[in-house]
Amino acid sequence: MWQIFLMVTGLAFLLGASYTDLKKREVPDWLNYGLIFSGLGLRLMFSFENGFSIFLNGLLGFGVCFGLAYLFYWANWWGGGDSKLLMGMGAVIGFGFNFENWSFSSSDLLLFFIGLLVFGMVMGLVWSVVVAIRKGKKFVKEFKEIIRVYRKTHLLILFGGGALLVLSIFYWILWPLPFILVGGFYMLGFVKAVEESCFVKQIQIKKLVEGDWLAKDVLVEGKKVAGEGKSLEKKELYNLRSLVSLGKLKKVWVKEGFPFVPSFLLAYVLLIVSNYWSWF
Repeated sequence: MWQIFLMVTGLAFLLGASYTDLKKREVPDWLNYGLIFSGLGLRLMFSFENGFSIFLNGLLGFGVCFGLAYLFYWANWWGGGDSKLLMGMGAVIGFGFNFENWSFSSSDLLLFFIGLLVFGMVMGLVWSVVVAIRKGKKFVKEFKEIIRVYRKTHLLILFGGGALLVLSIFYWILWPLPFILVGGFYMLGFVKAVEESCFVKQIQIKKLVEGDWLAKDVLVEGKKVAGEGKSLEKKELYNLRSLVSLGKLKKVWVKEGFPFVPSFLLAYVLLIVSNYWSWF
């Protein structure tokens, strides 16, 4: 019975987080922290009746996801909202360890994480294609510019791909390589063109929120006050807003990205479906 309460809690918070991410490209802290405390709180409550291992597994799940979230955040792969949401799901799903015989009784957390990455990649690709089609001429112009800038590399890859294609006639094991080589180059060019033409924009600092990604260095009087390629933290956001009040800064370039949080929801729904019969 306690699994059902955790399942409903996880679904409810993920639905709310997905809605705010799709609408505003952000997940409020109260929602993320609410998921963490709800997951651990429910596990603690049910531990008194069903065994303290329920709470320990939630705590371990939270700890493992905290480590993963910190790694992704430190590497600038994820923002703070995604990282906190992963911690919350770690608390809800739990680590799946049997403390009686010291063995793993469930791989749900691992399966959820794999599903999260797969859905994230698929959704990112689909979202990028849709946005590229919507932008049309702007995307094509940026893609052509990337090909022009890297024209020597482009020609070299086409030559290498052609050579490998010829060799694959005699050595069949080589046949995937030319497609991987040439396709990989165009895929990277596509991703960069979508990012530059569709996801990078200039906005007023008053509209910035914690977790926004800077697309360019923020310079004031020749001095860098915030660097590109990282999500804004509260301290940096405060400093930028103080510069606005001093009349030294108005706008910055940010990278919008795509709504990643629905991938959490899809991965969790898939996990629930895979466990449906064993739970009910």
